Amino acid sequence: MINVLIPMAGSITYDGNQYAYPKPLTEVKGQPMIQGVLEDLNAINKSINYIFAVNEADCKQYHIDNVLQLLTNNSVEIIRVVGDTAGSACTALLAIDSINNDTPLIISNMDQKFDCDLSEYIDAFKQRDLDAATICFNSVHPRWSYALTNDDGQVIETSEKRPISHNAIAGLFYFKHGKDFVKAAMQSIYKDASVNGSYYIAPVLNEMILDGKKLGISLVENDKYHTFYSPQLLEEYNRIS
Repeated sequence: MINVLIPMAGSITYDGNQYAYPKPLTEVKGQPMIQGVLEDLNAINKSINYIFAVNEADCKQYHIDNVLQLLTNNSVEIIRVVGDTAGSACTALLAIDSINNDTPLIISNMDQKFDCDLSEYIDAFKQRDLDAATICFNSVHPRWSYALTNDDGQVIETSEKRPISHNAIAGLFYFKHGKDFVKAAMQSIYKDASVNGSYYIAPVLNEMILDGKKLGISLVENDKYHTFYSPQLLEEYNRIS
């Protein structure tokens, strides 16, 4: 069994009259964006416990909780978040009662699509006996988070919105034990490792590095990773793929 956590409390609605629903419900190839995300993640394990942190307002207005229950056959925990949090790391910690354990944990973005088998990446992380890992693509743009590796391929530093390598982090993180993420995230917040007032997932990995954990990455080709952070990228994906 594996826990898959998808923080959605900070989900937004694209600008424009054609986007009437929050990002997770915006249509991609004729289905809600979050449905495509789950199709990718379902390949990882036959036994997945999905955990979503969602805006309570989105549940009331758009019934996103019902959508998530249907898409996961009710194999889901839904955390309703009232108001704003201080970033994705803080949102993830709202699931502490479910993830502070030895069970493997994946934290995923809700606005992306992989044209590859994610199970191959997760299996490779396990075979390498990594304590944590992430998937990366090639970029140097400061909108992304980054992982710097040494000659042995181990991650020695991560950063948020500051390019320190060509390894831009795709929105998926693997942790051998969920409790390691919880400990590192709390340490990161205690040290005030925020970026522009928000606490992100990528800097949390630095705390695991300081604790002597073994971290790694795997690369995905740029044309096999699609992020929908902007409506322009979504429209391009809908048009050409």
